[in-house]
Parts: sequence; C-alpha cells; structure tokens
Amino acid sequence: MPACRLRASLIAWIALVALGFWSGPVVSAHAGGQPVVLLVFDRPPYYALENGQPAGGFVLDITLTVFEQAGIPVVVREMPPNRILAHIETHPSGSCAVGWLRTPEREVSARFSLPLYVDQPLGVVTTPEKARELGPSPHLKDLLAADLVWGERQGFSYGPVLDKTLQKIPAQRRSFFSDTRAMLRLVAQHRLDAMLIGPEELSAQLRPDPALRNAIRFLPIADAPPGFSRHIMCDLAVDRDVLARLDAAIQEFRETERYRLLTRFHTGHEETAVDPH
Repeated sequence: MPACRLRASLIAWIALVALGFWSGPVVSAHAGGQPVVLLVFDRPPYYALENGQPAGGFVLDITLTVFEQAGIPVVVREMPPNRILAHIETHPSGSCAVGWLRTPEREVSARFSLPLYVDQPLGVVTTPEKARELGPSPHLKDLLAADLVWGERQGFSYGPVLDKTLQKIPAQRRSFFSDTRAMLRLVAQHRLDAMLIGPEELSAQLRPDPALRNAIRFLPIADAPPGFSRHIMCDLAVDRDVLARLDAAIQEFRETERYRLLTRFHTGHEETAVDPH
C-alpha cells in the first residue's frame, strides 16, 4: 500500500510538470506549507531571469531573501507584466508578484507588503546639446517649454505627476516604444530629444554599452516627484499571516549590511553621465 501511494504521488507530480504548474525550484523550504507562486518578468536591474528562473536583479534578490527569512517557500514563474496584473485580479490562487507599485485600484484585488525598495526619482535623458540648453537640473516647466520630441514606454506609467506633464505635450512630439534600450539609442542618434528614466534602470542599460553612455546625458529634474515604492503584491488567496511574516522579514532585512550593499550598488550614480557644462 505505501508503494501504491508513492507511485500515485509520483504520477501526480509528473502531471504537474507536464501541465506547466511546476515552473521552478522551491527557493526555501517550509514544512507543511504550500509554496507561493512568485510571478516575475525580466527587467534589469530590478529583476533578471534566464530560462524563466532567477538570475539576479537586486529587487528580486531582496524578495527571495525575504521569503526565505520568513520561512515561506516559493516557486518562481515568469509572466509578462500585463498578464501578472490580470492574473492577480481575476485568478486568486496563492500568487505574489515582485516589485509592484501600490495603488488604490490594485488594493481592491490585492494585498501589499511593506516597501522592498524606494526608487531614486526619475530624471530625463537627452542629447549633450539639449542638456546644455536645459541646464544641469531643469524644472518640469522648462521641459514643457523646450519643444522636445519625447520617447515614452508603451503602456507604462511614470506616476501621476509626470504622466500629467507628458499629456500636456502635443501628440506629434510623443512617440511610444516597448523597449528602453531602443529609446536610448534613438536619443543618442538625435532621432529623439528626451525620455524619462530612473538612475537604476539607466545604469543597467549603460553598463554593457560605453559608447552609448558617451552619447547621451542624464539630468535630474529639480521638482521631480519622489521615487516609487516597490512592494510584494499578492492576490487575496494569500493569507494575511503570510503578509505579516513577509513584513517582519522586510523590516529585519532592511537593517542589514547586505541590503545596503544591494541597493547602494544599483542607485546608478556612479555610471550616469551628467553634462558638466
């Protein structure tokens, strides 16, 4: 009889693999607990995946450490951001997602942890020539008055203040793209004048491409809104006790030297070209 039960368990496990429900290794062990499905998409430097599995990204590293310290097992599953949001909203089944922004609309169908990380404020990338015209730290009104041609991420929110600012720009001076690197290259080629980006993401884009770094300039915005707070977002099937344990682990980990090293390395200031003139 035990052998029969063993065979049945093995068959059930193989079925899960075949159906795609078992999408990665359990990162931490928790006796008697069901793994949380951790939904992630590839967006360096925040989250990095290879073959659907964790390959770095400092916010993902923080998240996996937090789950491990909380004693909550996870299974990592890659999913595009739009599908993640739809999945959390419409299929509550014990899933969480990494690094999401907390909004009133999302709180209707999701629970959020304490912040994992607070981004640096967004700045503007432009050409060296436009950077000299704008000055070292332009205000939003300066950017609106500068008659710039902007590149923007398709379906992406820059936060309510900057979204409202961009909407004041005439449609013929706004182009939308799905790829950040493509926008940076177009700025370097003088085919776009400006784009908004965080220092962390810009740093990750520039590390492998020194020539690109020399062809563009990053300018902090004098009156930019504060950076985004990134949270673990879980569907309503995830027990509140799980969120309480994650919050306790976040508070504990944020006091460690490892957390400070992870976040300090990725602020981007050491690799961000700022026009000195």
